[in-house]
Amino acid sequence: VVNNVIGSGVGMQAQVKNSRGDLHERINDQIEDAWEYWSKADCCHTGGTMHFCDLERTLLSEVFTAGEVFIRKHYRTFGKGRIPFALEMIEAERVADEFTHPQAGGPAARLGVEVDPYGRPVAYFIRTIHPGELRFTADQTVKLERVPASDIIHLRKVDRWPQTRGEPWLHAVVR
Repeated sequence: VVNNVIGSGVGMQAQVKNSRGDLHERINDQIEDAWEYWSKADCCHTGGTMHFCDLERTLLSEVFTAGEVFIRKHYRTFGKGRIPFALEMIEAERVADEFTHPQAGGPAARLGVEVDPYGRPVAYFIRTIHPGELRFTADQTVKLERVPASDIIHLRKVDRWPQTRGEPWLHAVVR
C-alpha cells in the first residue's frame, strides 16, 4: 500500500503564473528550492530523523496498521531550519483513549478526542510519552497534554460518522 500510494514521496512543483498567464520561473524555482530545503529531516521533522518522504511513508503505514495517526504542527524552527514549521508524528497509542466523559453543558470527550455538540474536534488529549516507552527515572511519568485541534492533523478513514478514532484497515479479516 505504501509503495503504491506514496512511492518515493509526494513531490511539489510550483505553478505561480504572471499576469499574462505564463509560469513565473524565478519565483517557482525559489519556492521549489525552499520546499526541498524544508523537506530535509533536520527541518521538517521535530525529531530530526525523517525526511518528508520518509514521514509520508511512515504516516501511511501507521494509518494502514493502526487505523490512524496524528500529526502535530509546530510553528517554530527545528535544527538548521529557516522555516518556522515542523511536523511531529504521534502514534495512536499516545492519544488517551481512556479519557472519555459525556457532554454535560460543555464539550464531550470520546476516546481522547474532545468534540463540540456537532462532533467537530476541539482538542486532543495526548500522552507526553508513549505508554510502552521505558522510563529510566521516576519523573518520567505519563502526563496528558490538551492540544487544540487546530494544531493536529488526524489521518484516518471515517467509516461511520461521528466516529472519533480510526480502525486498522485489516481489522475485519482478523476475526
